[in-house]
Amino acid sequence: MKFLIIKLSALGDIVQTLPALTLLKKYLPSSKIDWVIDKRYAEILENHPYINKLFVISKEDYKSLRKFFRFIRTLRKTYYDAVIDYQGLLKSGIIVGLSKGKYKIGFKNHREFSPFFYNIKLPPYDPEIHAVKRYLNLSKEILRLFDLKINENFNEVLETLFPKEIFDLNPFFKEPYIIFIPTARWKTKTWFFSYWEKLIYLCEDLRKNFHILITGSKNEKELKIWAKEMESKYKKVYSLVGKLNLKELVAVINKARLVVCVDTGPMHIASALKKPIIALFGPTSPNRTGPWNTRYQILSADIKCRPCFKKNCKTLECLKKITPELVKDAIEKELSLVKS
Repeated sequence: MKFLIIKLSALGDIVQTLPALTLLKKYLPSSKIDWVIDKRYAEILENHPYINKLFVISKEDYKSLRKFFRFIRTLRKTYYDAVIDYQGLLKSGIIVGLSKGKYKIGFKNHREFSPFFYNIKLPPYDPEIHAVKRYLNLSKEILRLFDLKINENFNEVLETLFPKEIFDLNPFFKEPYIIFIPTARWKTKTWFFSYWEKLIYLCEDLRKNFHILITGSKNEKELKIWAKEMESKYKKVYSLVGKLNLKELVAVINKARLVVCVDTGPMHIASALKKPIIALFGPTSPNRTGPWNTRYQILSADIKCRPCFKKNCKTLECLKKITPELVKDAIEKELSLVKS
């Protein structure tokens, strides 16, 4: 039996789809599962034990009809028993429509007219349930389509999430260390640099026993400059901004004692690896996209306008109310759990 998963981006969404992959493989261990993924995130799934083949598509492929249809021709060399749209957007729907498969499956309320390309439209999903559970529900429906009886608890399917080779990589720092992840793609998810610095200052005693590693993308120039400044200003603070590929990021998170972050992709890596997390949530909802597989603390403001899911905001009141002192207390609480 052959399946094709369409999950192109982004990093956190891809990681949250991995339990759904595990569920398919658990019930159909002899099946071959291929995956279409955006080039920016492909390396995190290279040599994954449950993936037969990765089809990698880039931004350039979308911009050129010649390149796009060359990609589609390659994809159409295989006929699938089911093509599954975990993305639910127009670009994923088009790939579903142009691929070869008996069943082309997604939820009826997927966005941007993507259901137009399905021949099996599943009942609408509840937008308030966690993304991991939504993807697992999609996998369950696929298995039922092939007459398999499913009796599975969500927390029992999170077995192999990353290629094993990742965990042989150099973790860059010996333990113990804490990771700070200050930014996200949305500006409204990003906690203020001034608050992060105040937190670093407040952690002076903790820094006697723990390194603080700051991570982020090489494209985040402002973060890179700020993190370098923190490295030079405070002892045992190190910037890894722009220095890690995705596999190295997973390896570094895997050795962390604690991850302090905003709502961002690496948070989901930490959750998948069962690392303790302190997550700062502004406009988004932890019920939909929060940690799911680990011990965690959610810090958020109790104000009427959140969660608003806005990418632009003039006041950012929800982030202002998460003070460095609150985060410092949460860190101390988490670290005390080890000693008790």
